[in-house]
Amino acid sequence: LMRLSIAAALLFTSAMTPAFAGELPLSSHVDAALVYPQGADVWRVGNVDLPSGETRLLLSDLPSSVDPQSIRVEAEGGADLVISDVDSKFAELPSTAVDEKRQALQLKLEGLSDERQGLDQTIADQEAQKTLLLSLANKQLVPASSTETLKSVDAASLDGLVSLVGSKLSTISKSIHDAQLRQRQIDRDVADINLAMQDLAPQADAKLQLSINVKSTAATMAHFKIKYRIEDAGWQAFYDAKLSLPNKDKPASLALVQRADVHQSTTESWDNVALTLSTARPNGATSAPDLGEDPLRLGYASGGADNEMAASGTFVQRLKKDQLAEAPAAPAMDDLKEKDAPKPAKQAQADMVIAGFNAQYVINGRVSIDNSGQSKKVRIASGTLDAKLESVSVPRIDPTAYLMASFVVQGADPLLPGAVNLYRDDVYVGQGAMAQLAPGENAKLGFGVDDLVKVKRVEVKRNSAEEGIISSRFTRTLAWDISVKNLHETAFPVVIVDRIPFSTQDTVTVEPISQSTPATTEDYELKRGVKAWALDLDLKAEKTIKLGYKISAPKDIPVALTE
Repeated sequence: LMRLSIAAALLFTSAMTPAFAGELPLSSHVDAALVYPQGADVWRVGNVDLPSGETRLLLSDLPSSVDPQSIRVEAEGGADLVISDVDSKFAELPSTAVDEKRQALQLKLEGLSDERQGLDQTIADQEAQKTLLLSLANKQLVPASSTETLKSVDAASLDGLVSLVGSKLSTISKSIHDAQLRQRQIDRDVADINLAMQDLAPQADAKLQLSINVKSTAATMAHFKIKYRIEDAGWQAFYDAKLSLPNKDKPASLALVQRADVHQSTTESWDNVALTLSTARPNGATSAPDLGEDPLRLGYASGGADNEMAASGTFVQRLKKDQLAEAPAAPAMDDLKEKDAPKPAKQAQADMVIAGFNAQYVINGRVSIDNSGQSKKVRIASGTLDAKLESVSVPRIDPTAYLMASFVVQGADPLLPGAVNLYRDDVYVGQGAMAQLAPGENAKLGFGVDDLVKVKRVEVKRNSAEEGIISSRFTRTLAWDISVKNLHETAFPVVIVDRIPFSTQDTVTVEPISQSTPATTEDYELKRGVKAWALDLDLKAEKTIKLGYKISAPKDIPVALTE
């Protein structure tokens, strides 16, 4: 077998290449896709019987959103093959399915219109019969002119006339009523059909048509592979985080499962394709931004408050992936014994490949992804991590303690941001979010309210006074007691977060009172004035944190403090 692999870049031409010896359609289907967070590389394959000589292969069903410059063509066959060039053009193709539906509705509309016209004629005929019947009956009882003598009608004749006229009028009125009811229903059906036809307005599907010009030294079966990039696809990471709380027999652990939500709306069918997911972002910037030539100039402002700008970084984490072995074949029913316990199904997940600065997840087996934008969910990685637990409370805002699990990302591949479904001892507690994370970084997830840690914040002092004889100063002292109690089965770490004000003026001072409990961390999480106390509480233990400060300022200068 002789093989030719040629990457033929797409050529934009206003006219197609001159006619070849023959033209053949190239039937193809999507065989593989490499999906990025936004966009995808797609591989189509197709076979065709090539005659000897030059042939133009026509491929007319590529989506219009294909990036023309990304198209590459490869081929192999049993003879020497030469791909001379690849031409392309966009074509507006009528939507056959939509047109067929419109034609069916149009025929139904015409039938209803004809039926309504017939009912109009039926009503008119019945009204004419009604008028004629009343006219004939009237002539039997009323003279046509003043000179005509009134006819005498006996009771029997009158009774027969009234019965005849009444019977005929009843039949005529019923026919008119039935016709009007049918017309009302026709009007409703026509309105519904018109609405349906508005939704089926004539459309044209834009397709990218390829013309592959190839020359073969002999008749052969040729296999073609067409690669291109498309934007109407992508994937998003999401996670399951399952926290097992510690007890006397085992430490805490965190099982993290990474999944992918894959979607595509390319208008082409992805049936039974080889799927690979990549963390690369080809649609993002490829170089650092340019600051420009204008320097920053600092001068006097016309007024207003100082503008302090800060940038916050993101934490990045990665978990170590456990590869799962293929599940063994199920034993025959005769081989099962009562002592054999049921075995849970194993979860298939992707094989990870580190490719330079990004990770690729090769999904096991082939998958089909609906082209309507409906998502396909696949499992790509899992692992068990050592988790460090602590309860965190900010009693200044809310005395509730929240269980937090921190861990270090292991492995060599990054994690993309995504939602995290949180479980605590197999009970769903809510949904959090994962930031963009990289290997080796610390990460933290919250697992809801910790009912086994009780926190209470009570104000114990609030007074104001004046100090000094010559230059009086205004002072204000505030203090709180924060009590913390551990009800866990084991010793448990607790972090209490609070804050005190800070002064921006030399004449205004803020000092902690002497009874204050020293904070473990000042400017917690790089926030000025924020303090944190890390407590290691034994079982049933309780501690109290004392927090207080004194504000001093000149008496004649107003000081604003927001509590």
